[in-house]
Amino acid sequence: MRLRTLKLIALASLIAPTSGCQKTTDNGVVRRPSVRKDPCAERLHNICGHLLLYYSTHRKLPPTLEGLHPTTGLPLPPLVCPVSEKPYVYDPDGVPIPNFPGRLVVYDPEPTHSGMRWGILVGASAGAPNITARVILVPEKDFGEASR
Repeated sequence: MRLRTLKLIALASLIAPTSGCQKTTDNGVVRRPSVRKDPCAERLHNICGHLLLYYSTHRKLPPTLEGLHPTTGLPLPPLVCPVSEKPYVYDPDGVPIPNFPGRLVVYDPEPTHSGMRWGILVGASAGAPNITARVILVPEKDFGEASR
């Protein structure tokens, strides 16, 4: 029953509407991209559902993102940033990000979003054998510190 619920959640995330990336206000001031309005964030939310389904079945993350599709049976979104058109970076061990619990396992290859990167942060679920996954926006300065 739990796996069916997770599949329904993943399916719902696949049909969520997307809209364009907003980078500046009318007066040209750089604005932080919104998780609700950025197509890259939406795509990563869809990938989150696939990662959680894979983990619930195998108790580990897949060796590659392409390995997600056969497990879930749901269509896998393109594994590239819709803004830069470059493939997402995937590291199943994850990259620690300062001030965030967990590790960044999927992320933009470059800071295309107003000097920031979208990514999927995975962490342990408190008191349960599952994991949590969420889409976050990482300022390049924090990403640079983590990758050193």
